[in-house]
Formats: sequence, structure tokens, C-alpha cells
Amino acid sequence: MQVGRKLGVGAAAAVLAGSALSLGAVAGASEPPPNPGQDESMPAQPQPTQQEEGQGPGAIVVGPEGAAKALERLQYANAQRAQWCHGTVQVTKLNVRSGPGTNYPVQYTVKKNQPVNTDWSRIVRRHGYLWVPLSNNYWLADYKLGDGNGKWYIKYTNC
Repeated sequence: MQVGRKLGVGAAAAVLAGSALSLGAVAGASEPPPNPGQDESMPAQPQPTQQEEGQGPGAIVVGPEGAAKALERLQYANAQRAQWCHGTVQVTKLNVRSGPGTNYPVQYTVKKNQPVNTDWSRIVRRHGYLWVPLSNNYWLADYKLGDGNGKWYIKYTNC
């Protein structure tokens, strides 16, 4: 784009009303804008992912009652509740991360119908999900928070 080069990066940014620039050229519409002041050769700072943790069909969508029930798990971590819950992955692919949040790296994924054992005594709410650790101390999002709704990625049999 000839105009962008003549006007310079700052003026072109104003003319393009917020479009992302990379070395004087307009970035593709599908690319996110670069982080201000971040050198591209430096590793990116962890950012919450844009893609949902549980991918593909099969999540169990719940209404307000189901959402309230899911959030109750955060409040009632006690000896009466089952610590290890056995379930089956309901979505095509579910990320397993090194910690409880989308800013932790994905270590591997679990597939639909794969059994998992999660520790409900250590539930954490972060980045729009309820995170639970697995027996290998990696974490997965077993529930996606919603606007009074939400959805389970795992169908539990004993919790």
C-alpha cells in the first residue's frame, strides 16, 4: 500500500483506523495486532487463548441451575465431597496444560471418550473456566463458564 509507506507508520495507523502494521505494511485481517513494544524475536508473553479449551461438538450445555451447581464446587471443598472424580471427555479434543489457566502451555490433548480422573478438591476458577488437576498434576478445564449457562467438557460418573 503506497499511501502507508509515504505517510509513515504513525500516520498510516491513524489513516487505517487501528489496523495492525508490521514493518510499514498492513497486517492480514486474520492476524492479531502485535503487542506494543514487543520485539518479534522475543518470545510472546502468555496471553489467554482465543480458541476454546474444549474443541468440537459434544460439550454438555447447562442452564442457570447447572451453572450454579458447577460454581458450588468452588465453595464446598471438604472431606464429604469426592476428591477424585471419574469422567469421560465429551468433546473432540480437550487441552491439558501445565497449570490452571490459558497462560500455561498445552502439554497434550485428550480425545473424545477418553477417561480422566480429576481432583475436585483443588478446583480453580480462572480465564473463564473451572480448572481441575489430573493425577499427573497437569490441569484441564472441565467446565466453561457462560452468561448464566456454561458447559461441561467432561461427563462425570461418581461426582
